[in-house]
Amino acid sequence: MSGGQRRLSKVANPSNHLSIVGNFVGALLGASMGLKEGPVFFFAVGLAHYTVLFVTLYQRLPTNETLPKELHPVFFLFVAAPSVASMAWARIQGSFDNGSCIAYFIALFLYFSLAVRVNFFRGFRFSLAWWAYTFPMTGAAIATIRYSSVVTNIVTKTLTVILCLVATLTVTALLVTTIIHAFILRDLFPNDIAIAISDRKPKTTRRWYHRRSGSSESNVEHYLKYSNSDGKDVEASVCPPSCNNQELSASSAK
Repeated sequence: MSGGQRRLSKVANPSNHLSIVGNFVGALLGASMGLKEGPVFFFAVGLAHYTVLFVTLYQRLPTNETLPKELHPVFFLFVAAPSVASMAWARIQGSFDNGSCIAYFIALFLYFSLAVRVNFFRGFRFSLAWWAYTFPMTGAAIATIRYSSVVTNIVTKTLTVILCLVATLTVTALLVTTIIHAFILRDLFPNDIAIAISDRKPKTTRRWYHRRSGSSESNVEHYLKYSNSDGKDVEASVCPPSCNNQELSASSAK
């Protein structure tokens, strides 16, 4: 976390929230099953890691020097961890108490802090990274439903309707857009052109060496016609058989 060249402050990015959300989801699932100590353990581990990661990433949020612009949607994962944490703690305690409200208000603050930064989330083409909007928005909407069941007034009910509509429209729009880019425009995976397997057989490089026992003179002359790496004709540098005979006769005469 703090040593070597891979310091957390340099390599951390919002996608690291997924591992922390897993701890809160485990706590929520364990509490739903009626367990006691296990959910508290997972919640404590997730809270410890979330505190360190939140401070590390939040101080870098205005600059965003680590991620390209196409991956800006993953910044909405800031909202996912506190949203799930509020529901997990409410399930552990049996009610939406002050601890759950604190986590929920943190999620709500981060949600609106990111939503007002419109320029931060536009200006790049569609990609699968846009699906990072869906889980945090859905988690915040569900947490708002839980909160509005405890605090019942016109504000909480209106907020519940708004967040649920935003989450539903976002998921529907992304699903339709993904289908269009995948099956109609066929540009969902732009790197497929570079990594696709071609139907044509790859060109093989001819070997310069040959077996003396199984090669004929015509094959040898055929190989010698290829130029070397300097672009010069190798055939010109090879002495023909008549030249070899002349050299042998000259040496015998001496």
